Amino acid sequence: MSDLPLFIFRSLQRQRLAQVPVLSTLLIAVEHGEKQLITASGRWHCPAGSWLVIPAGQTVEIVNQPAVPGGYHAWTLAQPQAWLQRLLAQYGPQLPALPWPQDTPVFRPAPAAVAELARLQALLPQAQAGTLGAARAEHAWQGLMLALAEARQGADLFRQPRLDVSAQVQSLLAFDPARDWQAGDIAAGLAMSGATLRRRLAAEATSFSTLLNEVRMERALGLVNASQQALTQVAAACGYQSPSRFSAAFRQRFGVSPSQLRQQRDQPA
Repeated sequence: MSDLPLFIFRSLQRQRLAQVPVLSTLLIAVEHGEKQLITASGRWHCPAGSWLVIPAGQTVEIVNQPAVPGGYHAWTLAQPQAWLQRLLAQYGPQLPALPWPQDTPVFRPAPAAVAELARLQALLPQAQAGTLGAARAEHAWQGLMLALAEARQGADLFRQPRLDVSAQVQSLLAFDPARDWQAGDIAAGLAMSGATLRRRLAAEATSFSTLLNEVRMERALGLVNASQQALTQVAAACGYQSPSRFSAAFRQRFGVSPSQLRQQRDQPA
């Protein structure tokens, strides 16, 4: 399986998901059907052939509406932060200055960007961390980003990532959501005391347990909707030893159980 954070999402039934955490900026390319995005600032419709950028650091509601025939089919690319830093270091002075005029979250991508995404998709089978396949995938991703920049589309993809403590905690947790994390582990990783970590997170109106749940639920949503793993394996990969507790937490968060979401994905209405 590829290490690249590029996932394909399919569904044969309408899906409505509440409280979806967006921990890294997402680029979504809808191929069939329509995605609706509801945020604190508005509602957006992304029909087939359109792309959508969702900035990090928010909780959103999404609706995936299948086409008849064809269902719902979209690619989702999470922004690799290390790749972004290298891109900005190498090409930053050549990129058009932000903000870009008339840039919107939903847009019809330039043909060059579509071609670069197809090249990136073709490299997925070899995109394992630490290999030349991953290096080639990063190079293809750079081509995608440069094509978007040339067309002045997807400006939020080029913004520097958050540097607050919450983002640092989420980054550490995301390496292994299944681990039995304790606040002290993260505090040590950030070279601060547990008390300092709690104080800094409280100042950002959050907590260690809240961030751990966000990371686990984001991973769970991706695995339930985009993989073929058994739900017991998904639960374990997200830090839940009890599948029933995992199912209850998933339903409470998103408004639908993991098995219901799989049914919506795989079985026509």
